[in-house]
Amino acid sequence: MHTRMADRLSSLGRTASALRVALVAAALVTLTASAQAAEKVVFAWVPAIDALPYMVALEEKAFEAQGIEVVDQRLNSPAGLVDAFIADRAEVGPYGTAPGIAMVAESQNPGSLKIFGLSGGLADSPYVNSSLLVRKGSGIRSLTDLKGKKLGHNPGGQWRTNVRYILRGMNVKDSDVTLVELPFPQQVPALMAGTVDATITIDPFAASGLATGDIEAPMINVGARYVANPWFGGCAVMTTKFLKERPETARKVMLVLRDITKRIEADFDRYKPLLAKYAGIPASSLSYVRPIMFRNEEQINERDIGAMQKVLDIYHKEGALGSQIDFTSKLVRLGDVK
Repeated sequence: MHTRMADRLSSLGRTASALRVALVAAALVTLTASAQAAEKVVFAWVPAIDALPYMVALEEKAFEAQGIEVVDQRLNSPAGLVDAFIADRAEVGPYGTAPGIAMVAESQNPGSLKIFGLSGGLADSPYVNSSLLVRKGSGIRSLTDLKGKKLGHNPGGQWRTNVRYILRGMNVKDSDVTLVELPFPQQVPALMAGTVDATITIDPFAASGLATGDIEAPMINVGARYVANPWFGGCAVMTTKFLKERPETARKVMLVLRDITKRIEADFDRYKPLLAKYAGIPASSLSYVRPIMFRNEEQINERDIGAMQKVLDIYHKEGALGSQIDFTSKLVRLGDVK
């Protein structure tokens, strides 16, 4: 009897030991899989309305749900943002990168960047991407009223080239208007202080100016009206190095942003409060924020491609691009990522 009892206890001990080993092995497999799945991706962005899809992703932890660890780099300079990609300090610009600046950098460093989404405004539609702001009572109603005055504009070569092109098209000489490049946070304060007589800006900075009650927008969608329609002031980019080395992760990023841009398009008002949290716009200004149009890589069509090509051709003619660029060669879609 004692022998049978001892055998039974020994058998139970071996079973328990085997169970512990199995549980430890299972835990190690789970931890290893988790460690492998949580792949770091460096995202860089500037806090403007074009980056709303990324704000939604941060809020919902949408990338983490796909096994991606977000390394977040928030920058304030559109040119500095593009420099981060070229210098290999960032891998993905999840909307909000200036396409003009990106393509100038690409022309100087061929094979560095690919665009997989666009954001902007469309003339005579609810989608607004650029506004001319003036102080109420200024008498400025259009760009032709700016002769002899100071005009602020978004930072970087993209808008400097745009403004000069627009003014010349309206028979306003470069020498007739003093152009002042202003960082986003300084645009409305400079207008209020009289440092500039007008400024061309984007949301949420335009919204914060309108909310003061002292500023008005006599013209909206400046880019779409005078450069190309639609006008895409923002884009989503990836480095070609990231696409080549980690295609599966790149596909996950594209799918996450594809889903989010579609949801924003369906219900913009649901998501725009995130601008207060992530872009620092006062909640009291949110009602002045207008929708922006997002075009993910699945949605980009011939109209969009034609508009972007027109802009790139203008930049080449204006000397901002050293060589002509075929926009379709810089566009990457989900199906292209193998």
